[in-house]
Amino acid sequence: MIELLKKRAERYDELGKLIEDPEVYSNSKLFAQYQRERGSLREQAEAYRQLVALKQQIAGSEEILKDPAADSEMKELAEVELEELKATHDRQLTEAQDLILLDDEDDSRDVILEIRGAEGGDEATLFARELMENYARWCAHHKFKLEMLDEVESEVGGLKNGTYRIKGEGVWRWFKYEGGGHRVQRVPSTEGAGRIHTSLATVAVLPEMEDVEIEIKESDLEIKAARSGGPGGQNVNKTNSRCQMRHLPTGLFVDCQSTPSFHKNRDEALRIMKSKLYRLEKEKRDRAMAEMRGNMVGSGGRGDKVRTYNFPQDRCTDHRAKVSLPLTKVMAGDIDELVDACRQWEKKKNASRR
Repeated sequence: MIELLKKRAERYDELGKLIEDPEVYSNSKLFAQYQRERGSLREQAEAYRQLVALKQQIAGSEEILKDPAADSEMKELAEVELEELKATHDRQLTEAQDLILLDDEDDSRDVILEIRGAEGGDEATLFARELMENYARWCAHHKFKLEMLDEVESEVGGLKNGTYRIKGEGVWRWFKYEGGGHRVQRVPSTEGAGRIHTSLATVAVLPEMEDVEIEIKESDLEIKAARSGGPGGQNVNKTNSRCQMRHLPTGLFVDCQSTPSFHKNRDEALRIMKSKLYRLEKEKRDRAMAEMRGNMVGSGGRGDKVRTYNFPQDRCTDHRAKVSLPLTKVMAGDIDELVDACRQWEKKKNASRR
């Protein structure tokens, strides 16, 4: 593992020199590629340097203990320091192992988040709205920037579907485990007999693509302008500012009405479409790799129920990490413990494949 960290630290330094090269700087596609790769290696490079420095300090303390010329007081101090240094080294070695086992090429990317009310009618849309508000609280806690790109509201004030951009340091690392089906069990506000209903909201988490990364032929796109819908003031239904975009080869569809300008909505729709196409290609690669390993795993797709929110029992269960937390805590935007459990689950899964 140390040798692997060393190679990645060397690649990090190499990329630092490459992005300063005028030829690379003038090539926007290559420059973005190198910058993103360097960003994904930063933590591993820092971890390697810290481990090397600790090794040198440990060697220095051991030399003092072996030195016959060193007095007893100096050796006593060196022995205390050596114990502390070894404990720090072991802890940072474990953290470095996590960086390797949880390594993800998309760690340096921002996120496109899609939430939809699925099975359960009005109750599903109401829960989708609550999920969105909960993610907003979570973003505020981590100082992530959340931007609404598109929302379609249900008749009862729920969320039929919504698309959002989330920006911040390491945002993909936190949000990538949210993708999948989020099942809710509770008595809906519309239920007069007090019966518990089960509904489902789906969450899709996409790594956002820079404009230079995914090329889409204009001939492969079907683009329509439509009037914006929903609440929003006098002009909301008077202009054809809404952009509806379909990628003909794959059938992928994007509907964007985040601004009063059709051209701006078209640009946003194109960015989201690129993220969808990237995710599609990544899922194909993941499936091929899983087949090669002979260990097909769930992709976190929309049909997979990743969590259950049981209101009567005040319990939120993540089915991958097999951990349950008080629901009141989770719905207050405190999801960190669930994500940490998912990271440990992923680490064990990845370790078993190596």
